[in-house]
Amino acid sequence: MFWKRKKPEILQKPSVRFLGEQDGEPERELKAALAAAFRETSGPRRAYLARVDYGDGGQAVALCLASPHDAELLRRAAACFSRLFGTDTSLDILFLSEADERAVGSVCRSFYERAPVS
Repeated sequence: MFWKRKKPEILQKPSVRFLGEQDGEPERELKAALAAAFRETSGPRRAYLARVDYGDGGQAVALCLASPHDAELLRRAAACFSRLFGTDTSLDILFLSEADERAVGSVCRSFYERAPVS
């Protein structure tokens, strides 16, 4: 999923390779805002902000969510991102399969993990 000017565009990518964590001061602000937003809902199981390579010669930064596809998560993530970076900047959002989560987890630490239900 890709956000630009608050209109989602679904992109089909044949493959994704996770390169590592995207981290810096702006990214830490984004991670904190996203974690706070996710805590207000059931949230994803885990969330990562990773550098990715789709195999088409370009790299991107993606918000990677260990969660079934969820329109509310997309809305909250897009709102957090656009508040910090504006609406002319885009963010890829990936909903991870179990295999994808193992792959991203091997190169990137999660910035959010849902609290266990007691």
